[in-house]
Amino acid sequence: MNVNNIIKGPILTEKSYQLMSQGVYSFKVSPTTNRSETKKAVEYIFNVKVEKVNIFTVPKKEKKLGKSRGFSTKYKKAFVKLKPGYTINLFEDEAPAQENLEQTNKDQQEFSQQIEEKRAELEQKNQEIAQKLAKKQAAESQKTEENQPDNEPKDQTNEQGETN
Repeated sequence: MNVNNIIKGPILTEKSYQLMSQGVYSFKVSPTTNRSETKKAVEYIFNVKVEKVNIFTVPKKEKKLGKSRGFSTKYKKAFVKLKPGYTINLFEDEAPAQENLEQTNKDQQEFSQQIEEKRAELEQKNQEIAQKLAKKQAAESQKTEENQPDNEPKDQTNEQGETN
């Protein structure tokens, strides 16, 4: 039998959720399959190691809908116990959410470290620029003092803009 046709889908009930924490997963399987085929299919599809497989047939049940009566179809149910350390991710949203959350936290930490490094670099550059500016201003003030001796009178302008 084809491996993809053996497992029909997971069975999600309160009991199955409780068993998942113990490493036991329940699946609806093909009515013609056996334990060894189910074990091989689960190991192949989910890339895990299976410890034990229990299979039983769920009988048909009488159903009523108004005046009409009928039966639900019978199906085969498999409880698959995994070896310790293995898990099956039945919900696609779980793993990416966990991984994305961890990745987001890492990205945020890296981003904050980069920001702190850039702030430190900018602060250092600002200090260097301030020191250079102070040196330039000191050099310019010394040049202006050397160029203008104190005993020479400065040009004075009157209100009309004429020089004396």
